[in-house]
Amino acid sequence: MTKRATRTIALIAIAIVALGFILFQSDLLNKKGPEPPVEEPASAPPPGARPAVPVEAVRVSPEALRDVITVNGSTMPNEEVSITSEVPGKITKILFKEGSLANKGDRLIQLDDEELNAERERLVVQRNLNEKIAERLEALYQKEGVSLQEYEIAVAEVEKVKAELSLIDAQLEKRVVLAPFSGRLGLRLVSEGSYLSPGTPIVNLVSTNPIKLDFNIPEKYSQLAGQGTKVTFRLDGDERDYPATVIAKEPQIDSDTRTLRLKASAPNPSGKILPGAFANVTVDLREFGEAILVPTQAIVPEMNT
Repeated sequence: MTKRATRTIALIAIAIVALGFILFQSDLLNKKGPEPPVEEPASAPPPGARPAVPVEAVRVSPEALRDVITVNGSTMPNEEVSITSEVPGKITKILFKEGSLANKGDRLIQLDDEELNAERERLVVQRNLNEKIAERLEALYQKEGVSLQEYEIAVAEVEKVKAELSLIDAQLEKRVVLAPFSGRLGLRLVSEGSYLSPGTPIVNLVSTNPIKLDFNIPEKYSQLAGQGTKVTFRLDGDERDYPATVIAKEPQIDSDTRTLRLKASAPNPSGKILPGAFANVTVDLREFGEAILVPTQAIVPEMNT
């Protein structure tokens, strides 16, 4: 084979390889799909200009705003007393049940009154006798059968016995211990048959409707709260808000705590609110009719430099 024939064959082989490569590349591009358009780069801000910052806007409008504070407090009974006896004596009857309701004037304790009743009966007989003697002497005095002095002595004896009867009746009244007001009785502290000395506690009586609320507010709010101020309070374990109204306040600031003590009253018909409970008290101090409320995120404090 001549050199010319060899060169011709080599050129043909190179042409075939090049054509095959071109066909392979074309098929590969068809499988990939068209290339995405190239985005034009954003135009750069003018020299010296700051880039734009995205912001969120909130429309504000006037609305009512209440100024309130929250303080700690305690519930208190409307009335509370430890029942005692004014006079000594043996307990003959216990006339109440522990934990029961009592009305004003209910009999709670009966003390031994046997001797007093016997003395009263004797005085009644003596009074009746003295009245008859006085009546006879009055008739005789009208006929001048006795002197005025004798008649007056007889009348005085009648009045004396009447006075002694009044004293016995008063002593008998004190032999019965009564409820001084309506409320709920606590646990009994005495037993039937025991001797009761004056001042010995018998039972506690508590009135809880309405219930009272005792709390203190800081000195700077003392001019904003007083009689008639509305408050609400919550008890531990109870998410309800109970309404109350301030009924009184101390006339002076406590110099030790720099607080003012107030007392509020709240309805408690069911008796569910017990005295002595801890309370979170919210005091309604004042109201602003049209206030502009701005979100806290929009407020940037200025730091002193």
